[in-house]
Amino acid sequence: MNNFGLSPLINDGLVIQRDASFPVRSSKKIKVAFLNKIYESVEENGKWLINLEPVKTGGPFVMEIKCEDSTKIIKDIYAGDVWLCSGQSNMEMEMRELRKAYPEEWENLASPIAVKHFKVPKESDFFAPNDDVSGGGWTSLSKETLNEFSAAAWFFAKNLHIKHGVPIGLINATWGGTPVEAWMSAEALKDYPAAVEEAEQYRIAEKREEAFKKSGYVIEEREYFFAQRPIGNFNKMINPVLKFPLKGVIWYQGESNEGRPFEYSDLFRKMIVDWRKRSGQSVLPFLFVQLPVWKEETDNCENSSWALIREAQMSALELPATGMACALELGQPDDIHPLNKKDVGYRLFLAADKLLFGGVNSSPGPVVRKMTNAKSKINLYFDNCAEGLDIKGTNPYVSIIGDGGYTRLPAEIIGKDCVSIDVSSVKNPRTILYAWADNPKDRQLFNKEGLPVIPFKIKIDKGEKNV
Repeated sequence: MNNFGLSPLINDGLVIQRDASFPVRSSKKIKVAFLNKIYESVEENGKWLINLEPVKTGGPFVMEIKCEDSTKIIKDIYAGDVWLCSGQSNMEMEMRELRKAYPEEWENLASPIAVKHFKVPKESDFFAPNDDVSGGGWTSLSKETLNEFSAAAWFFAKNLHIKHGVPIGLINATWGGTPVEAWMSAEALKDYPAAVEEAEQYRIAEKREEAFKKSGYVIEEREYFFAQRPIGNFNKMINPVLKFPLKGVIWYQGESNEGRPFEYSDLFRKMIVDWRKRSGQSVLPFLFVQLPVWKEETDNCENSSWALIREAQMSALELPATGMACALELGQPDDIHPLNKKDVGYRLFLAADKLLFGGVNSSPGPVVRKMTNAKSKINLYFDNCAEGLDIKGTNPYVSIIGDGGYTRLPAEIIGKDCVSIDVSSVKNPRTILYAWADNPKDRQLFNKEGLPVIPFKIKIDKGEKNV
């Protein structure tokens, strides 16, 4: 296809976003025959463009592309929902790593279903946003190819496809160990001039080599070193994908920002807004995973990095068309790459189903709505309780910060959506914490759909207040 200058995304197995105009860009003047219609390209900024009319759900289709000296046939095209899947290693983790944990995924895959996977090459560019990815191809689902799929994305797509019967395209643009700044444009980072300046220096070969030599990385880690720097991954791996219509984004990242948690809320929200602007979809649905537990179990700590990252992630729900999958109890204390991606994918599905398809569920899980404080009794009221609050394991506890420091107190379920804490033993109680540590030992509250109560930190006031 290179003789046409087409995107690698326009290839056999292509999934186009249903009900949206689809752009076909080329370096030559072309004609496209698709679904009994003929389209001719028009010049745009030195290239050629065709916008295909929106297509209803269906497939497989065939597209014929012609220029004056050659013809290309693209087969196995579906119209369905296309999701950009991005972040770091927990979104990148492939199904091959979970073969022992979930053998039934291969055993029960009796026949191919219309879920396709496109892996964007892992590359960085510090000069400018690219117009296209450098390579890659669509992988159709089979027992032989499932190994290659992003695990979280597969379980997400599988649930969507089973419930709604829509073909799914997964565009996997991930790179392990990367901070959020690596996935942001220079424009999105304009309030962080040090990050922009760092990226700009890598445009100069001498400075690029000097930075790498000082890094302590070995030559085999060269690409990984630069993948962690600001802006480069966005330019090379994200901007090209945003030129195509999408159903939405699923995102799993945050671990690599644990050293700077107080910046994360602003960075993350700026990234979402910028991706939407560049995609031309002002409310492009954006679903994300809230970090699970990690490290040894501890009591609540107000300054926990991972708790603060979770708080920052939660704040993104203030943006429209966002959804969250709380993965709190799905982590492994001794492994930053927990294997339970099945429930992560399912919770992302719940968020998508609720946000986009009118699904009735309690995603993302119980969230504190209101607090009352009278006669040394604090009552907390929750949304998203489904059939009611529930307990897994031992009785639930919270931490109260008062004049004597931290006090661990029991939390009693007193109604379908309410827990009560007796704080009479605490002098001047100021703050209440729940599940507020890298790996909090007190995280026993769930709803009866099995979703965990979202971690919270609340300032204690007299009387009643909405949270």
